[in-house]
Amino acid sequence: MRSEAGLTDLFGAGSRRLTIFLRALIVLKIALLFALAWNCRFVMDEFGQLGYAKHLFNGLFATVQPSKAVGSTAFYKLAHLIGWDATSILLVGRMQTALLACATIALVYACARALGEDRVRALAIVLVLLCFSNFMERIFRTIAEPLAVFFAVGALLVVLRARELRGWQLVAAGALSGLSFLATQKSIYFNLALGLGLVADAALMRRYLAGMVRGAWLVLGWTLPIIAYCFIFGGADPVPIAKSLVFGPLEVATRGGGDYGGLRRFVVQTLARNYVLYVFCFAGMALSLIQIMKLDERRRIALIFSVVITVLVFAHDQPWPYVFIMALPFMSLWSLTMLDGLAARARYLRLAWIALVTAMAISFVANILYFRFDNTAQLELVARAESLLAPDERYFDGIGMLPNRMEPTTLWLDKRYVLATLRESGRSEAYNVLSKSRPKLILWSYRMDYIYPVVAPLILNSYVRVAPNLRIAGFRLQPGERKIFDVPIAGTYALYSADGTPLRGRVEIDGTVLDPPFHLAIGPKTVTLRNGAGEALLLPAGSYAGHFKAGGDNDLLFDGVYD
Repeated sequence: MRSEAGLTDLFGAGSRRLTIFLRALIVLKIALLFALAWNCRFVMDEFGQLGYAKHLFNGLFATVQPSKAVGSTAFYKLAHLIGWDATSILLVGRMQTALLACATIALVYACARALGEDRVRALAIVLVLLCFSNFMERIFRTIAEPLAVFFAVGALLVVLRARELRGWQLVAAGALSGLSFLATQKSIYFNLALGLGLVADAALMRRYLAGMVRGAWLVLGWTLPIIAYCFIFGGADPVPIAKSLVFGPLEVATRGGGDYGGLRRFVVQTLARNYVLYVFCFAGMALSLIQIMKLDERRRIALIFSVVITVLVFAHDQPWPYVFIMALPFMSLWSLTMLDGLAARARYLRLAWIALVTAMAISFVANILYFRFDNTAQLELVARAESLLAPDERYFDGIGMLPNRMEPTTLWLDKRYVLATLRESGRSEAYNVLSKSRPKLILWSYRMDYIYPVVAPLILNSYVRVAPNLRIAGFRLQPGERKIFDVPIAGTYALYSADGTPLRGRVEIDGTVLDPPFHLAIGPKTVTLRNGAGEALLLPAGSYAGHFKAGGDNDLLFDGVYD
């Protein structure tokens, strides 16, 4: 077992005192993680992936585009069951993922112990992991990757805990790898890394047959959850579900990240913000590779796994900031190895520890500064939008910000589909949705700004802004002015003030003067406010008092979500 002597020499404290100190720092980090999860701004993907759970067993495979594994969707269904409104579902989802992060952290600690690290060093490894900005800022996100990482770390732990690798243990590790794959098909990286770790270790020891047997057991375990998944969701016809597992991600993989442009900057970003920690991890893996033949079986397997997953993640063609959480738990296992190499050089060892401790201290400051990206405006928008929609009414935003309301389409207006909309114009899916399946409410963001040149004719005379980033089916009327109102949804309409209070008045519709409320069919209508003290909003009949808010759109709704 590796000793904590370097740590006690540095801090001048006994093992028990040092253990308490490290635990306190880890607890503080975890407290910060939960606080960040509760307060930090949502990335667009979080709304979409958490919201997919409302389609579970309700046409999910015909709804989510592109076809993806739905393991994470099943996981986030719990947030829908616990939450009582849109805001609570979002926050419960965040807390749920933060708890999952704690479980992942515990598994990383267990992996370190299984690799022979003593308690103090294992705690130090966990603390290093928690000091990576990408881990602290992304591991609680309501996306598929945190769940996939949990199963991947669990799969590695099963292998490392085995005194002797037997068939059932490899099947168990394979099953966990399969569950990781069912969370997101990006987990093929984990599957490949673990398979190579097991087979390459055997090959290095010239046990080629054992390597083939290991691979066979692992693949067998991997297929078990995959087969179960296909039959659970496909019933008597599992083939289409199996195809979606393969061809959905293939579509994304072959398309690449060219539409987004400049994504490699996120590699530079994570390296620049965590360069000291990366130096320790990369150096640790490099030093271990040099001595790979001297390592015991467990450390060889873990090392190969860590190196492979690190290379795959950093070479990924869409390296969004959250992607790096797939490598960081495994890289951190080697973060103290460089210190072992410096053990005989006291001066350099002390300098290395000072650099590491300084980086850790700075990470706490960085975590606190990250609170500047708060979710107050986002949650206010979500709550206001939900209050304006009945459960059976639809909205559109190209993001999916309301997890408990339906959209006419789950069109994901990322850069690719924005470009497609601009290119296809009136033939685009966005145009068809807003012309043929018109929603009651549109949540406005930068994505709607992007496609506005195409959809403007469908918005201008059909929707009216009643709060920042909110357009509702309706029209703004001034006394005596004759306007064309292109009614987007049929139903009963009435007059309201700017604050949502019902108004009295008469409206001329295509030459007929009516007292609201009155029914309007879909299509253009010539409307005139015949009597009234001032401006009025012609809206679908409803209870709006207190739900409207004056002011322009908040253009910073998603500002800094990748910073």
